[in-house]
Amino acid sequence: MTKEKWILAVLGIMDFILVVMHYTDYVLLFFKPTGYIIPLVLNIIVLSVIAFKSKLSKVWTFATLFVGIPILLFHGFIVLWLDNNYTEIVNPHSQQSLVIEYRHATLGETTYVYDFFKTKYGFLGKRLDDQSISIIVWDHSSSIDPEGILGLGKEEWITTNTVRFSTWEGMKNVSLSSAQPSFEMEEKR
Repeated sequence: MTKEKWILAVLGIMDFILVVMHYTDYVLLFFKPTGYIIPLVLNIIVLSVIAFKSKLSKVWTFATLFVGIPILLFHGFIVLWLDNNYTEIVNPHSQQSLVIEYRHATLGETTYVYDFFKTKYGFLGKRLDDQSISIIVWDHSSSIDPEGILGLGKEEWITTNTVRFSTWEGMKNVSLSSAQPSFEMEEKR
């Protein structure tokens, strides 16, 4: 096998693993803030170098770059526009932790969206789809940030697999175990 074929095989395996992980709700957490821009750039660079070295017409290589780079720039713009933030809450009882992806949008009211990922060892996360939280705040006079709305910094691990947040809307439990029911909410009275 030639060097180019080995590189293409490794690139194909990497892409296949990333696609399978995406469809099974697993993520490499260090790729999360960039939105897979790094693997896309790696694909474009490797494929371009191989195409320039091959006997293919250079027109096809330039055409691919002409299409690929604007797609990459558009994807990068969308990632920057979404303005997702990330924080990690480490479980004091085990090596398991909770990574929180959060963002907010304002259009007459402010909507805060929190997605949760359970992780061990900090680099591979499993999205907890049924645990996502969305909080709508109508009061614009409050100067509470997204961390304050969720109650970050005041969270409590009530079991090794459950975190309790004191949110703007009341107490919310987030379960890291798939055997437990989805998040529970106790309204403020």
